[in-house]
Amino acid sequence: MKGLLQGKELKKAIQAVNKIQRWQPIGQRILYKFLPGYRNTLFQTWRNHKALEYIAFDSAASTISAKLMGLEVEARKLRLLKDAVLGYHAGDQGCGWHVDDKVFWPCEDRKFGERDAGINVWIALSPISAKEGGGLALAKGSHKVSFAKKAREIIAENGARTTCSLGRLDPRLNTKMEKLKVLYDLEAGDAIFHNRYLFHRVQSFFDEESSRKKKTKQRISLRYVSADDTFYDYVGTEKRAVEAKGLKTGDVISKGGAWFPQTWPYRLTEEKKKRVKAEKNPLNLGLGLALLKYRIKKFNK
Repeated sequence: MKGLLQGKELKKAIQAVNKIQRWQPIGQRILYKFLPGYRNTLFQTWRNHKALEYIAFDSAASTISAKLMGLEVEARKLRLLKDAVLGYHAGDQGCGWHVDDKVFWPCEDRKFGERDAGINVWIALSPISAKEGGGLALAKGSHKVSFAKKAREIIAENGARTTCSLGRLDPRLNTKMEKLKVLYDLEAGDAIFHNRYLFHRVQSFFDEESSRKKKTKQRISLRYVSADDTFYDYVGTEKRAVEAKGLKTGDVISKGGAWFPQTWPYRLTEEKKKRVKAEKNPLNLGLGLALLKYRIKKFNK
């Protein structure tokens, strides 16, 4: 969708993500030295940045997602599961072909490819061209093909630390994803809406040396689910929501209240007023050391 964000809303969003990058905590900066996945990474940004709160709740993103999921027909409601600011720079590792794991999508899996599986809204906050790279590659139709289900199962068997490693886990399936790849030319403010189970990956810059001198390509990702989708408690990543609301695996997401707030058809006043503590960023120094230890162990084998 061209021009989902425009004017002052777009300008303020760009200012917000640049501020997030400038004020990264020391733990995340150290993690980037160990594992340069993305130059800029932060979740639940809408809680602290009005410009990004506007995108999640007041832009057309949630309404379009609800319509794509068919919620309007059945008078069901939509909730925000998570948001994420991601900045990709030349030389960053990014993430290979994947669907978001339960760290980033803490819900039980629905039937593969089901229409209300959830929507990921990926909004460019920097100009991105298919020729240059640095954007989002999509494996078109992969939420419907049988071999993608096998790819998800292989990744799940190895745990969240291998979410981005399909190329290493199964080169044959990775090649099949590459054959479905599509890239788009995007201006800041343009958005891609895709099914929760559509495989996607970061597209590396095709000319790393010339791109290295340019600014980080910023983007924000919004994850929307139906209010009756079911929560999955994965290794304490939603600890504060679990403790405050008594959430357990199998509960409907709406039980999480302000931790997974309603966005459509309207925002709930009591959730808007309630101040809740955001979950700890899963991408921290502790994770970096754990991943480094895992890689050393695999190398020694």
